[in-house]
Amino acid sequence: MFLHQIKIKNPKLIETAVSFHQQQRIPPNTFLFDLDLIYENAKSLVWEAEKHRLQSYLMTKQYNRNPFVTAVALKQGFNGVVAVDTWGAKVTHRCGNRVSHIGHLNQIPKCEVKNALLMAPEVITVYSVQEAQMVSEAAIGLGKVQDVLLRVYGKDDIFFMAQEGGIPEEELTIAVEGILKLKGVRIVGVTSFPCLNYNLTPDEEIKPTPNFHTILRAADVLRDKFGIEVLQINAPGNNFTANYELLALHGATHVEPGQALLGTTPSHSFAGKLPEKPAFVYVTEVSHKYENQAYVFGGGFWVGAKLAGNMERTLVGSTPALCMDNELVNVYKEGVIIDYHGFIQPGNRCKIGDTVIYGFYSQIQMTRSYTAVASGIHKGKPKLEGIFDHASNLLDQHWCPVSIKDVKSKIGRLLDQYS
Repeated sequence: MFLHQIKIKNPKLIETAVSFHQQQRIPPNTFLFDLDLIYENAKSLVWEAEKHRLQSYLMTKQYNRNPFVTAVALKQGFNGVVAVDTWGAKVTHRCGNRVSHIGHLNQIPKCEVKNALLMAPEVITVYSVQEAQMVSEAAIGLGKVQDVLLRVYGKDDIFFMAQEGGIPEEELTIAVEGILKLKGVRIVGVTSFPCLNYNLTPDEEIKPTPNFHTILRAADVLRDKFGIEVLQINAPGNNFTANYELLALHGATHVEPGQALLGTTPSHSFAGKLPEKPAFVYVTEVSHKYENQAYVFGGGFWVGAKLAGNMERTLVGSTPALCMDNELVNVYKEGVIIDYHGFIQPGNRCKIGDTVIYGFYSQIQMTRSYTAVASGIHKGKPKLEGIFDHASNLLDQHWCPVSIKDVKSKIGRLLDQYS
């Protein structure tokens, strides 16, 4: 359970979150990030990847592409960011953080292809000859050749719902022949998702999925039949330090950790010895009571959190000490479409205005939450570095967006702390 792991491994973050909220420095419906542990987790991930000769792209959607978190992580040696969609690519690029991979879980719309190429990504993933043609035409117009990865799937591959797609394995030869005729792209590798299974219990072994074996076969076709130098076998999905040796042994060249940076993969909810530590909490507030339940301000309870997040418990109180000792039950209500509120019980163990702390598996890009970033927590000098809206805009004291120029200046000062 993530909340239990946070209490054990990062109690100072909980203390800071309660203090900030009670001092009215952060509002309810805010994800608070511990920049000190982001720094440590990033170092562990990069070091382990380099040990196994893996290249690392950082997946940022889980923390809503917060530019401060991204910049500190990239500074530790990641090879750039993988953008799950063009929105994520634009948010990342505008703040000066490097975008290296675009097009995987979401293909690039035709109106965005040129803009994507202007970000100079290392690779773009294509699901079809038609998408490769759009990339090629835009690249030729810019006088360049763009490296592409092919997303290939086999008949036994698995997908999360609404994430299906790619080049059918049985059509790979025909597709490659078509793409090789395009002058503006160069095939450099293959990818799929997920390439490792997600273990939801301690007894479930992490192992390669059929998808991983499919792209290994596809890489062989590229080499043996077409003489293509395969520079990337990109194997995202449940990537964290403990799995890097397994991925490398099976032939992966690139990994794309996301939740690992935050210390919140499913394994981190029950495996106590993993090096990545939990680096965020969700902070909200008791709004009112109804019968024996307390209603808390919502906005951050994305639809998949119940399944993936172990949201059974929460901490409630008006001081750090009271909060740490008052663990209540989180109540799920079927049929709730918009999360105006969350629900906890028993209501008689909390007061209106109390701080409420959650720990769960995040997909903050799916919420309407604020994100806040703090440094110095583990030096005993917590400093609120900034609050961001749901569009990842840094906000001033009047809740208005700060200029990108000022954001970049702030990032520069932060990086001096975490060099």
